[in-house]
Amino acid sequence: MRLEPRDDWVYWMLLAHYTSTETRKRFWQERPDDVGQFLRELPDWDALQAHLVHEAMTLNLLCEQGGCLLTIADDAYPDALRQAQGLNPPLVLYALGDVGILHEPPLVALAGSRHASEHALQEAQRLVAELVQEGYHTVTGFARGVDETVAQTTLQYGGKTVGVLAQGLLHRLTQQAARAYMHALNDDRLLLLSELHPNTPWAGKFAMMRNRIVAGLADFLIIVEAGAELSQRNGKTVRSGTFECAKIAHRAGRPVYALDLPAAGNQQLLAQGIAQRWGEPTPHPQQGALF
Repeated sequence: MRLEPRDDWVYWMLLAHYTSTETRKRFWQERPDDVGQFLRELPDWDALQAHLVHEAMTLNLLCEQGGCLLTIADDAYPDALRQAQGLNPPLVLYALGDVGILHEPPLVALAGSRHASEHALQEAQRLVAELVQEGYHTVTGFARGVDETVAQTTLQYGGKTVGVLAQGLLHRLTQQAARAYMHALNDDRLLLLSELHPNTPWAGKFAMMRNRIVAGLADFLIIVEAGAELSQRNGKTVRSGTFECAKIAHRAGRPVYALDLPAAGNQQLLAQGIAQRWGEPTPHPQQGALF
Protein backbone atom coordinates (compact mmCIF):
# COMPACT_ATOMS: atom_id res chain seq x y z
CA MET A 1 0.00 0.00 0.00
CA ARG A 2 1.36 3.39 -1.03
CA LEU A 3 -0.35 6.61 0.02
CA GLU A 4 -1.32 9.32 -2.44
CA PRO A 5 0.00 12.85 -1.72
CA ARG A 6 -2.34 15.12 0.27
CA ASP A 7 -2.45 18.89 0.58
CA ASP A 8 -2.38 18.78 4.37
CA TRP A 9 0.95 16.92 4.54
CA VAL A 10 2.92 20.15 4.34
CA TYR A 11 1.06 21.52 7.37
CA TRP A 12 1.89 18.38 9.32
CA MET A 13 5.55 18.95 8.41
CA LEU A 14 5.36 22.47 9.79
CA LEU A 15 3.70 21.23 12.96
CA ALA A 16 6.26 18.47 13.49
CA HIS A 17 9.44 20.39 12.70
CA TYR A 18 8.85 24.13 13.14
CA THR A 19 6.43 24.68 16.02
CA SER A 20 7.26 24.91 19.70
CA THR A 21 6.72 22.18 22.26
CA GLU A 22 3.92 24.26 23.75
CA THR A 23 2.15 24.49 20.37
CA ARG A 24 2.37 20.74 19.87
CA LYS A 25 1.01 20.16 23.37
CA ARG A 26 -1.91 22.44 22.56
CA PHE A 27 -2.49 20.53 19.35
CA TRP A 28 -2.64 17.28 21.34
CA GLN A 29 -5.14 18.79 23.76
CA GLU A 30 -7.45 20.23 21.10
CA ARG A 31 -7.06 17.50 18.44
CA PRO A 32 -8.32 19.76 15.61
CA ASP A 33 -9.55 18.13 12.41
CA ASP A 34 -7.90 20.76 10.20
CA VAL A 35 -4.19 21.09 11.03
CA GLY A 36 -3.77 23.87 8.45
CA GLN A 37 -6.42 26.04 10.08
CA PHE A 38 -4.93 25.34 13.49
CA LEU A 39 -1.54 26.63 12.33
CA ARG A 40 -2.92 29.66 10.47
CA GLU A 41 -4.59 30.85 13.67
CA LEU A 42 -1.32 30.82 15.61
CA PRO A 43 0.35 34.16 16.47
CA ASP A 44 3.57 33.02 14.76
CA TRP A 45 1.87 31.88 11.55
CA ASP A 46 3.87 34.37 9.46
CA ALA A 47 7.12 32.72 10.54
CA LEU A 48 5.72 29.26 9.82
CA GLN A 49 4.34 30.35 6.45
CA ALA A 50 7.85 31.33 5.36
CA HIS A 51 8.71 27.61 5.24
CA LEU A 52 5.59 26.55 3.38
CA VAL A 53 6.82 26.63 -0.22
CA HIS A 54 10.20 25.05 0.56
CA GLU A 55 8.62 22.18 2.47
CA ALA A 56 6.03 21.64 -0.25
CA MET A 57 8.93 21.22 -2.68
CA THR A 58 10.63 18.79 -0.28
CA LEU A 59 7.46 16.72 -0.09
CA ASN A 60 7.12 16.77 -3.85
CA LEU A 61 10.65 15.40 -4.23
CA LEU A 62 9.94 12.71 -1.63
CA CYS A 63 6.76 11.67 -3.41
CA GLU A 64 8.53 11.59 -6.78
CA GLN A 65 10.91 9.03 -5.28
CA GLY A 66 8.05 6.89 -4.03
CA GLY A 67 7.87 8.19 -0.47
CA CYS A 68 4.92 9.38 1.56
CA LEU A 69 4.00 10.76 4.96
CA LEU A 70 2.01 9.07 7.73
CA THR A 71 0.40 11.36 10.29
CA ILE A 72 -0.62 10.17 13.71
CA ALA A 73 -4.24 10.89 12.76
CA ASP A 74 -4.14 8.51 9.76
CA ASP A 75 -5.55 4.99 9.69
CA ALA A 76 -2.28 3.90 8.07
CA TYR A 77 -0.29 5.02 11.13
CA PRO A 78 0.65 1.90 13.16
CA ASP A 79 -1.67 1.46 16.14
CA ALA A 80 1.04 -0.43 18.02
CA LEU A 81 3.22 2.69 18.08
CA ARG A 82 0.37 5.16 18.61
CA GLN A 83 -0.93 3.27 21.63
CA ALA A 84 2.37 2.19 23.20
CA GLN A 85 2.72 3.46 26.74
CA GLY A 86 5.33 6.13 27.39
CA LEU A 87 6.94 6.12 23.95
CA ASN A 88 5.95 9.61 22.78
CA PRO A 89 4.99 8.53 19.24
CA PRO A 90 6.08 10.94 16.49
CA LEU A 91 3.48 13.19 14.90
CA VAL A 92 4.66 12.14 11.46
CA LEU A 93 6.52 9.22 9.94
CA TYR A 94 8.11 9.49 6.52
CA ALA A 95 7.88 6.22 4.62
CA LEU A 96 9.51 4.69 1.57
CA GLY A 97 8.03 1.36 0.51
CA ASP A 98 4.87 -0.55 1.34
CA VAL A 99 3.27 0.94 4.47
CA GLY A 100 0.91 -2.01 4.51
CA ILE A 101 3.69 -4.04 6.16
CA LEU A 102 2.95 -2.12 9.36
CA HIS A 103 -0.47 -3.76 9.45
CA GLU A 104 0.62 -7.30 8.64
CA PRO A 105 1.25 -8.85 12.05
CA PRO A 106 3.06 -10.46 13.63
CA LEU A 107 6.10 -8.18 13.75
CA VAL A 108 9.22 -8.97 15.77
CA ALA A 109 11.99 -6.45 16.41
CA LEU A 110 15.60 -7.58 16.61
CA ALA A 111 18.50 -5.48 17.83
CA GLY A 112 22.22 -5.99 18.18
CA SER A 113 25.67 -4.52 17.91
CA ARG A 114 27.04 -2.83 14.81
CA HIS A 115 30.27 -4.71 15.58
CA ALA A 116 28.72 -8.07 16.35
CA SER A 117 30.75 -11.23 16.67
CA GLU A 118 30.66 -13.79 13.88
CA HIS A 119 28.86 -16.19 16.21
CA ALA A 120 26.15 -13.60 16.92
CA LEU A 121 25.62 -12.98 13.21
CA GLN A 122 25.30 -16.71 12.59
CA GLU A 123 22.77 -16.95 15.42
CA ALA A 124 20.84 -14.02 13.96
CA GLN A 125 20.65 -15.78 10.58
CA ARG A 126 19.45 -19.02 12.16
CA LEU A 127 16.87 -17.28 14.34
CA VAL A 128 15.45 -15.05 11.60
CA ALA A 129 15.13 -17.98 9.21
CA GLU A 130 13.00 -19.76 11.82
CA LEU A 131 10.92 -16.68 12.57
CA VAL A 132 10.17 -15.99 8.91
CA GLN A 133 9.11 -19.58 8.44
CA GLU A 134 6.74 -19.07 11.39
CA GLY A 135 5.18 -16.12 9.52
CA TYR A 136 6.91 -13.19 11.21
CA HIS A 137 8.09 -9.96 9.59
CA THR A 138 11.04 -8.15 11.17
CA VAL A 139 11.81 -4.64 12.42
CA THR A 140 15.32 -3.27 12.91
CA GLY A 141 17.27 -0.02 13.13
CA PHE A 142 18.71 -0.91 9.69
CA ALA A 143 22.29 -0.33 10.82
CA ARG A 144 25.40 -2.36 10.10
CA GLY A 145 26.04 -5.63 11.87
CA VAL A 146 23.07 -7.45 13.37
CA ASP A 147 20.42 -5.19 11.81
CA GLU A 148 21.80 -5.66 8.31
CA THR A 149 22.02 -9.43 8.79
CA VAL A 150 18.42 -9.56 10.05
CA ALA A 151 17.10 -7.55 7.10
CA GLN A 152 19.00 -9.55 4.50
CA THR A 153 18.05 -12.90 6.03
CA THR A 154 14.38 -11.88 6.26
CA LEU A 155 14.33 -11.03 2.57
CA GLN A 156 16.32 -14.15 1.65
CA TYR A 157 13.66 -16.36 3.23
CA GLY A 158 10.73 -14.52 1.68
CA GLY A 159 9.72 -12.35 4.62
CA LYS A 160 9.15 -8.60 4.86
CA THR A 161 11.20 -6.15 6.91
CA VAL A 162 10.92 -2.62 8.30
CA GLY A 163 13.99 -0.44 8.74
CA VAL A 164 13.76 2.56 11.09
CA LEU A 165 16.41 5.07 10.07
CA ALA A 166 18.49 7.57 12.01
CA GLN A 167 18.53 10.02 9.08
CA GLY A 168 15.99 11.51 6.70
CA LEU A 169 14.66 9.70 3.66
CA LEU A 170 16.24 12.16 1.21
CA HIS A 171 19.68 11.96 2.82
CA ARG A 172 22.41 10.29 0.75
CA LEU A 173 22.67 7.35 3.20
CA THR A 174 19.03 6.51 2.62
CA GLN A 175 19.43 6.93 -1.11
CA GLN A 176 22.34 4.46 -1.03
CA ALA A 177 20.25 1.98 0.95
CA ALA A 178 17.32 2.39 -1.45
CA ARG A 179 19.56 1.57 -4.40
CA ALA A 180 21.05 -1.46 -2.61
CA TYR A 181 17.59 -2.79 -1.72
CA MET A 182 15.75 -1.62 -4.83
CA HIS A 183 14.32 -5.04 -5.67
CA ALA A 184 12.88 -5.48 -2.17
CA LEU A 185 11.34 -2.00 -2.30
CA ASN A 186 9.83 -2.63 -5.71
CA ASP A 187 8.49 -6.00 -4.57
CA ASP A 188 6.81 -4.40 -1.52
CA ARG A 189 8.89 -6.42 0.94
CA LEU A 190 10.83 -3.53 2.50
CA LEU A 191 9.64 -0.40 4.27
CA LEU A 192 12.02 2.37 5.34
CA LEU A 193 10.73 4.73 8.04
CA SER A 194 12.02 7.91 9.64
CA GLU A 195 10.48 10.50 11.93
CA LEU A 196 13.17 12.99 10.91
CA HIS A 197 12.86 15.77 8.37
CA PRO A 198 13.73 14.22 4.97
CA ASN A 199 17.01 16.16 4.67
CA THR A 200 18.30 15.38 8.17
CA PRO A 201 21.79 13.81 8.30
CA TRP A 202 22.65 10.80 10.46
CA ALA A 203 23.54 11.50 14.10
CA GLY A 204 24.16 9.32 17.11
CA LYS A 205 21.39 10.99 19.06
CA PHE A 206 18.93 10.06 16.30
CA ALA A 207 20.12 6.45 16.44
CA MET A 208 19.18 6.43 20.13
CA MET A 209 15.91 8.26 19.48
CA ARG A 210 14.69 5.77 16.87
CA ASN A 211 14.94 2.91 19.40
CA ARG A 212 11.49 3.73 20.77
CA ILE A 213 10.01 3.33 17.28
CA VAL A 214 11.77 0.00 16.73
CA ALA A 215 10.47 -1.23 20.09
CA GLY A 216 7.00 0.24 19.65
CA LEU A 217 6.26 -1.22 16.22
CA ALA A 218 6.79 -4.86 17.15
CA ASP A 219 4.96 -7.39 19.28
CA PHE A 220 8.18 -8.26 21.08
CA LEU A 221 11.93 -7.61 20.95
CA ILE A 222 14.85 -10.02 20.69
CA ILE A 223 18.35 -8.86 21.64
CA VAL A 224 20.90 -10.75 19.58
CA GLU A 225 24.09 -9.27 21.02
CA ALA A 226 24.45 -6.17 23.20
CA GLY A 227 27.41 -4.41 24.68
CA ALA A 228 27.50 -3.52 28.36
CA GLU A 229 24.98 -0.89 29.40
CA LEU A 230 27.82 1.55 30.08
CA SER A 231 31.36 1.38 28.75
CA GLN A 232 34.36 3.64 28.36
CA ARG A 233 35.43 4.85 24.94
CA ASN A 234 38.13 7.46 24.40
CA GLY A 235 37.77 8.52 28.02
CA LYS A 236 34.01 8.98 27.77
CA THR A 237 31.15 6.96 29.19
CA VAL A 238 29.10 5.49 26.35
CA ARG A 239 25.64 3.91 26.53
CA SER A 240 24.85 0.84 24.49
CA GLY A 241 22.08 1.62 22.00
CA THR A 242 20.99 -2.03 21.92
CA PHE A 243 20.77 -2.13 25.71
CA GLU A 244 18.73 1.08 25.69
CA CYS A 245 16.37 -0.40 23.10
CA ALA A 246 15.72 -3.32 25.45
CA LYS A 247 15.01 -0.98 28.36
CA ILE A 248 12.62 1.10 26.27
CA ALA A 249 10.72 -1.98 25.09
CA HIS A 250 10.54 -3.29 28.67
CA ARG A 251 9.13 0.00 29.97
CA ALA A 252 6.57 0.01 27.16
CA GLY A 253 5.32 -3.39 28.23
CA ARG A 254 6.79 -5.29 25.30
CA PRO A 255 8.19 -8.77 26.01
CA VAL A 256 11.99 -8.65 25.71
CA TYR A 257 14.17 -11.68 25.01
CA ALA A 258 17.93 -12.06 24.75
CA LEU A 259 20.06 -14.78 23.26
CA ASP A 260 22.14 -16.49 25.91
CA LEU A 261 25.47 -15.35 24.49
CA PRO A 262 28.51 -14.32 26.55
CA ALA A 263 28.12 -10.68 25.50
CA ALA A 264 28.18 -8.39 28.55
CA GLY A 265 24.93 -6.65 27.63
CA ASN A 266 23.02 -9.87 27.12
CA GLN A 267 24.06 -11.18 30.51
CA GLN A 268 23.23 -7.88 32.21
CA LEU A 269 19.76 -7.80 30.65
CA LEU A 270 19.08 -11.35 31.80
CA ALA A 271 20.47 -10.74 35.29
CA GLN A 272 18.42 -7.55 35.75
CA GLY A 273 15.20 -9.22 34.61
CA ILE A 274 14.77 -6.83 31.68
CA ALA A 275 14.98 -9.74 29.25
CA GLN A 276 14.05 -13.40 29.35
CA ARG A 277 16.35 -16.01 27.88
CA TRP A 278 15.24 -16.79 24.33
CA GLY A 279 14.47 -20.45 23.86
CA GLU A 280 13.29 -21.20 27.37
CA PRO A 281 9.89 -22.94 27.51
CA THR A 282 8.00 -19.70 28.09
CA PRO A 283 4.66 -19.09 26.30
CA HIS A 284 5.31 -17.11 23.16
CA PRO A 285 3.71 -13.63 22.95
CA GLN A 286 1.67 -14.56 19.90
CA GLN A 287 1.27 -18.21 19.15
CA GLY A 288 2.83 -20.51 21.72
CA ALA A 289 6.43 -21.56 22.17
CA LEU A 290 8.66 -21.75 19.13
CA PHE A 291 11.04 -24.19 20.75
